[in-house]
Amino acid sequence: MMGHDSLIDIFSRELLASGALTFGEYRLRSGRISPYYIDLRMLISKPRLLSIAVEMISRLIDDLPLRPTKLCGIPMTGALIVSAIAVSKNIPGIYIRKEPMIYKDLLRKISGDSSIDPGCVDNLSRILGGVRSKTHGISRLVDGVIDDGDKILLVDDVITTGDTKIEAIEILEEEAKRRGKRIEILGVAVLIDREEGGEDAMIKRGISLYRAVGIRSIINSLEKQGLIDKSIQEAVERYLRGVPH
Repeated sequence: MMGHDSLIDIFSRELLASGALTFGEYRLRSGRISPYYIDLRMLISKPRLLSIAVEMISRLIDDLPLRPTKLCGIPMTGALIVSAIAVSKNIPGIYIRKEPMIYKDLLRKISGDSSIDPGCVDNLSRILGGVRSKTHGISRLVDGVIDDGDKILLVDDVITTGDTKIEAIEILEEEAKRRGKRIEILGVAVLIDREEGGEDAMIKRGISLYRAVGIRSIINSLEKQGLIDKSIQEAVERYLRGVPH
């Protein structure tokens, strides 16, 4: 079996070679300009990269103090990773539907806008709830079987601020309650931590974050292997130092 350091080196090379990691100027949803971009939606088309990703998350699972009885994928890439791990490690999987995540994200953004009347936010919340029910026939938030007493580890590809992970946990807990099931959230496992405050956000909410690798380690590995210039490494480091914590 490959050592952890060599696995990170291999993963970093595959990220770059596959085009899942690129460098330039990219405007994030937050409005910040990032010197790099990660797109792991292509994992489904890159079996070697997916295989390495599964191995890295599997090692995290093996090191957990409690073995999860279920893995929960956060849409969409997290669901793909969970499907692969479910087969390789014989751990059942579930996944959160994409639509509830979109609704929650929209409401979070609107709620944070002081120029919008609170009554409008309440009305929109009711409308979105109705649309969800009509679209799916039932207001199911999670696909798959949730058993009473499940110990669930959520899985995703990347963490930035942590907002979507917190939303995913809220949706999972809401759905478990709706089904009358007691669950225990073991935490969130991610493949890559962009190191932009996500871990701090998890800690503040009492949520355990398990990361396979941080972006600094990836960038340092690529520079060490001679695959990127020192100037790129320095640009990423300057960007990360400017991230408020």
